[in-house]
Amino acid sequence: MSGQLLLFVALSIAVIGLSVVLAMMLLQLRRTIRQLESRLDSALRQTEMTAEDLRRTNAAVREILGHVERITANAALVSESGRHLRKTLDLASAGVTGIVLPVLGGVSGLASGARAFIETFINRYSRKEEENHV
Repeated sequence: MSGQLLLFVALSIAVIGLSVVLAMMLLQLRRTIRQLESRLDSALRQTEMTAEDLRRTNAAVREILGHVERITANAALVSESGRHLRKTLDLASAGVTGIVLPVLGGVSGLASGARAFIETFINRYSRKEEENHV
């Protein structure tokens, strides 16, 4: 064998070896790409499910916030009604203090005076009758 033929055989074997190595590397690269595609698909599905869960949660939170707003409005209405009731009670209390209590005091004084007068009158009248009978 000549040196040139030996060189061609060595180069042919090197090319064949390089082709086999490149083919194996391409096969491994293809498997890796398929795994990445599978994982990416799984991650996208998971992201879609998470987005759907967030959408549902957002809807639930909006509903809760709507209820909270209605409760707040009701509480404000009750509070305002309480203020009006308190003003009414304050006016009624002032009326009782300024009008009813003095009238009641006058009536009780009049009743006490009338009672004392009647008791005194009865006592004097009954004494005169007792004096006349004795």
